[in-house]
Amino acid sequence: MLRSLIKLSAACGLQWTGLGQSVETLAGLKRIPLVIGYHRVVDDFRSESLKSIPSMMISCKTLEQHLEWIGRHYSFASLDQAGQYLENYGKSSRPAAILTFDDGYRDIFDNAFPMLQRKGIPFAVFVVSDVIGTSRSLTHDQLYVLLLRAFSTARWEAADLNRFLWSLGIPRMRLAARSRTAAANAYLGMRMLLERLPQTEINRVVENLASHLGNGDESSEGSQPLTWEMLARMHQAGVTIGSHTRTHAFLTNESREKIRAEVASSRETIQKKLGITIEHFAYPSGLFNAGVVSEVVSAGYRFGYTTCVHRDSKYPLFTIPRKILWENSSFGPRGGFSEALMSCQVHRSFDLMISCDHSGRRKAAALSAGSG
Repeated sequence: MLRSLIKLSAACGLQWTGLGQSVETLAGLKRIPLVIGYHRVVDDFRSESLKSIPSMMISCKTLEQHLEWIGRHYSFASLDQAGQYLENYGKSSRPAAILTFDDGYRDIFDNAFPMLQRKGIPFAVFVVSDVIGTSRSLTHDQLYVLLLRAFSTARWEAADLNRFLWSLGIPRMRLAARSRTAAANAYLGMRMLLERLPQTEINRVVENLASHLGNGDESSEGSQPLTWEMLARMHQAGVTIGSHTRTHAFLTNESREKIRAEVASSRETIQKKLGITIEHFAYPSGLFNAGVVSEVVSAGYRFGYTTCVHRDSKYPLFTIPRKILWENSSFGPRGGFSEALMSCQVHRSFDLMISCDHSGRRKAAALSAGSG
């Protein structure tokens, strides 16, 4: 509560003084459209957050509040229109805002699609091609659910996870001891592993965790992926489809060969399945470096999206920043929607506290929740 009050007070002060737009101005982001990213859209955030990653969800009600606020300050545009704006350095009397949804969860089709269609708001979906049309959960969802089981039902502490990783020959991974909830420790453990290990090692941890903890369901109906038929229907309705790799590997942890396969094969698969040209690419968790960007360029994309304010001066159209939002992004200490907090989020006022090197890879200690 105290932390929320301090954050709200800071947001009100930044909004009142106009300093809330300082990061946006310093980073040159006022010259480009606002691109906002979401993940899952759920009916009941409270119940879903007990079994899935909370910071990757927003309720239908809160999304409506976000849309109302954005609509008062921006003109909604499609991702393709944003690309044209950036390429032509166009100017508009009113700034543009673009909505995007990452990963390709089924509740995007069930909840976000009908709402946005009804309101006439364009949007884009970045999909993980290898899971579309399957019943598989993404690796980060499986890992979180397993760690949540470990920290809740198995009563693990941080030391238990550290010993488990040591037993797998991963001794350099160490979650600091914390007196936090099982969900918080599960999230921190998940981020620690995802940020530091290549995907082959992540999969090995998932397999061994599942074996160690015994039978359990590491998937839920809400975290299931879209089908190709759903994607085709959305595309026919005007939704822009983009790539988010084949398997959602954190590309900065992978070999050049793996990066190339993740980036190029995903584009080829989506194009073949839907019969369209894929021009937009979103980096998993927003992480990139020079090698990753060059592979995205070589694969034939025209635009790439990160979650970092720093851009590659050589490839500015492949390092376009997005702001990732979720249920609590705009909530004050009493749980209500705060226009001041929403303004600060959109104008990246709080990004002053996020450490980021100039390659575009944010430092692990400062990674924001639910970043793609």
